[in-house]
Amino acid sequence: MKERRRQKERSKPRSESKHQEGAVDTEASIESFVTSEQVESPLETPETTQVAEPEPQVSEPVTEEALVPQVLLPRWGDNKESEWMYQIPPRDEDRDMWMNEWADFVIQWTQSKGLHVLSVSAFIKEPPFRDMLGKVDAFRLIGNALVDKGVAEWLDDKKRQLRVYWRPLEEWADLVYGWAIETGNLHLDVKSIIIQEASREFASLPERDLHQVMEMLVDRKVAEWVDRKRGAILIRV
Repeated sequence: MKERRRQKERSKPRSESKHQEGAVDTEASIESFVTSEQVESPLETPETTQVAEPEPQVSEPVTEEALVPQVLLPRWGDNKESEWMYQIPPRDEDRDMWMNEWADFVIQWTQSKGLHVLSVSAFIKEPPFRDMLGKVDAFRLIGNALVDKGVAEWLDDKKRQLRVYWRPLEEWADLVYGWAIETGNLHLDVKSIIIQEASREFASLPERDLHQVMEMLVDRKVAEWVDRKRGAILIRV
């Protein structure tokens, strides 16, 4: 009996040691599993981080109204709003007022277009004038009112072309002189201005008017003639 008890007591440490060894092996296997998981799943870096792309912006469709050019109208509106303004009044006193109202608008309209010569063919085709009754007669009446105001002149005896001075030639001369001094273009002539300076507002002036502008600058003693026939001058500094 004593021998058996001793044997049991001797066998206990061995089983405990085996149990401990099994525990150590289990812990080691866990550590190796965790280590392998860390190796296989590297930390995300800024390079590997996915950035959400911005959503494409959808542009609004262009409507038909946006494609229609805006028409400059007089303060009384179109022919639907003020039908009586789109026909020549029969009474003289009403006609005079009507002509002057339209004459003021023609100055505004030609300036907005950068137009210096208004022809009857353009008048009867362009809005809002094309909505008038008796368009040709209306053109001549309005033109006469502008001539009486001193801001226009007829270019032909049949009154088919009207030169509208929405800016006086004196002011054009100031603009040309200021531009010449600012840019250093002191040698000027009419043809060069029309061809080489087409983007300048004064380059759209009729050739006859540009000759008058050059003459004004010479008369002001700020320029001298180089070739009067060609409208060539030298700006004095």
